[in-house]
Amino acid sequence: MKNADGNHSTGNSMEADSEIMQVRRVVAGNPNTPRQVLTRLAEDASEAIRRAVAENPKTPIDMLKQLAFDGHPEVRLAVAENAHTPRETLSLLANDENADVRYGVAENPHMPEHILVSLARDENPYVRCRALKTLQMLAPDMQARLRLLLNPHPERLSGTT
Repeated sequence: MKNADGNHSTGNSMEADSEIMQVRRVVAGNPNTPRQVLTRLAEDASEAIRRAVAENPKTPIDMLKQLAFDGHPEVRLAVAENAHTPRETLSLLANDENADVRYGVAENPHMPEHILVSLARDENPYVRCRALKTLQMLAPDMQARLRLLLNPHPERLSGTT
C-alpha cells in the first residue's frame, strides 16, 4: 500500500509484527519506517532483520551505535557500510575480530585517514588491499599516498599527538 507521498506505507506497524520474515525485512529497510518501529526491529531475533535496520539510511545514530555491538558479524558489517555511522563507531569496528567487518570499515570513505593507514597494515590481505584502495581514492597524489603509508605515527595524521 502506498501513502500520500507515493511511498510504501508502514501502516500502523502491523507489518513489523508479521511472522513473515520478508515483510519485516522490507519494513526494516524502508526509509519511511518510524523510529519506534525501527527500535523494535533492531532487537528482532533474526540477524537479517537487524541487518536491514543497520542498512537503512534513516536509522538513527544511537541505533547504529547499538547495532555495532551486535553478536552477528553481518549486522556489524552493515553498520560499517552505513554512510551515517559516526566516526567513533567506525573506529571501534576497525578493531573488530571479524575480517569482513574490518573490510567494510576499510571501504568506508568517511574513515579518518589514520584508521585507514592502520587497516592498510591489517593481518588480513583483503582488508589491507581495501584500505589501500580507499586511501588511493582519498589521497590527491602519489606522494601523499606514500606519506600516508610510510608515516610511522599515523595518529599524527588526524591532528592529535
